[in-house]
Amino acid sequence: MTVDNWLLHDTPSKRFPVYTRSNAAEVMGAPVSPLGWSYVWYDAFGPGTVRGYVDLGGFDSDEFSGPEDAYGVFGGYFYLNISVMFVEMERLMPGGAARMAAMFDSGPGMPAHVPEDWHYNPANSARIAANVGRFMAGEVHPDLDRLHDAAISLRAARPDLEAAASETILAGLRSITPLLDRAGCIHVQVGQAGMMALGQLAELLGAIGRPDDIARLGTGIGDVESADIARQLWTISRLVRQSGPLTAAFSAGVEDVLARIEDPRFLELFDRFLYDHGARAANEWDLIYDTYETAPQTALALIEAMAKQGDEADPDAALRRNAVLRQECLADIRAKFPAEADAIGNAAQALATWFVARERSKNMCVRLVHEARMGCEALAARGLLSGALDDRRHFYMLLSGELDAWVADPAAFADTLRQRYADYRALDALEPPFFVNGECPPLAEWPPRVVRDIAAASGGERLTGVACSPGQVTGRARIILDPSDPGALEPDEILVTTNTNPSWTPLFLVAGAVVTEFGLFNSHASIVSRELGIPCVASVDGATERIRDGMLVSVDGAAGTIDILEGAA
Repeated sequence: MTVDNWLLHDTPSKRFPVYTRSNAAEVMGAPVSPLGWSYVWYDAFGPGTVRGYVDLGGFDSDEFSGPEDAYGVFGGYFYLNISVMFVEMERLMPGGAARMAAMFDSGPGMPAHVPEDWHYNPANSARIAANVGRFMAGEVHPDLDRLHDAAISLRAARPDLEAAASETILAGLRSITPLLDRAGCIHVQVGQAGMMALGQLAELLGAIGRPDDIARLGTGIGDVESADIARQLWTISRLVRQSGPLTAAFSAGVEDVLARIEDPRFLELFDRFLYDHGARAANEWDLIYDTYETAPQTALALIEAMAKQGDEADPDAALRRNAVLRQECLADIRAKFPAEADAIGNAAQALATWFVARERSKNMCVRLVHEARMGCEALAARGLLSGALDDRRHFYMLLSGELDAWVADPAAFADTLRQRYADYRALDALEPPFFVNGECPPLAEWPPRVVRDIAAASGGERLTGVACSPGQVTGRARIILDPSDPGALEPDEILVTTNTNPSWTPLFLVAGAVVTEFGLFNSHASIVSRELGIPCVASVDGATERIRDGMLVSVDGAAGTIDILEGAA
């Protein structure tokens, strides 16, 4: 395979040349499907994001060429453009690029920001500074709530897709595009506001010598929408734990467990969960992947795992404990640093506001993507029934501009989609570069994905990462790489994985603590771990190789450390 024969491979932006997989792998870790990229990102979310950067005040519209200035896709893998963030932060404050780089999981070989004359723009600096003042005052754009309500209304008004004409489904897909465009505009502003609030709070705490308090002040916030996934499943898991018939039904296997369950309360709560959170999944941003609604067994497997945990892991009780921890930390700062206390308290409140908004924005975006997914699934089902598709996933090898032609004559695309799917699958075997700086090597030069040969940590060794959620826990480590197969995780074990997203968070209520190889303080899963009161340390290099199943480890989520107490049995 070469660049020439895979259709998702951008030309890097000349003005904004540096792209990173940091944070991008949390959004879409696997290669993105052609339809997922072209429909969601290139046609809608990307152009909206570019407009969001302009609305933030840091740029003029003529400084952008297209969506590739905000996001990139190389060899089918999703990347964030970090150059545009560097320029924006430099316009906000001298040295801002270095501060922005420190907020990312830098990985190997982070390219340095190279200043250019055009980066200096006093007018943009003044506009973005004014907006930062608005952000720190907690002023959230009203379109966030409007779009959130629109996404919920789309779900409520979803037609009978099985009975709808294909042309009607296509019209529905086109109607979602402007909503995704506007969502991209709002989402980038919310995300940037959160990073600015985080940076300001971190700077204030560093100045008084208490940088570890960032984890304490970012916890116990409340009203984080993504945490509701875990809360609803927790409630259902309590029914299973307390019911002999339900426990027996799950013990026979989750694949067809719903056929064995007659408990009306369980069925009512599970239906409610699928309605509220059916859009969520490990790869929820890409149309091709299953979600809780299209593959409910993934949620049922999480319920089974959570049912093993005792009531002491109640997420509402944990939220109350962490809210007290947050207030005690603020009170201690006020007592010891009265001159700085107001500024720190205001920054902590701004951080809480924007982290809540970020999860609300993420939930809104994913809901919009999912309504498009359900329309695509209906069209794919027709392709399977007619024999034009061998596999539902072949449908997602289309580009958005080919949808009308496919509906008119699905069979004409059969061979093309088969070949594209074979190429798409081959991308999984390649290791994408962590950074792209001005040019991307041809796919033929990408190395195969291999398991790194990293020696296990030894007793007495300390591993370090990013402190994401406070708390100290000691327990046996358990490596889990797939949230849909969590059966090996026992209550209070330390969950160790590569990276997580909100679909993992129900497992946080089973685990005693969470350790990840990638991720940051402002990652979605980090925000939710603080909401659920679970200690979390992210960005621990080689965590899934250095920590082995069965090791006894002690995790300090406020300090960002993992102490190896005993090797694996």
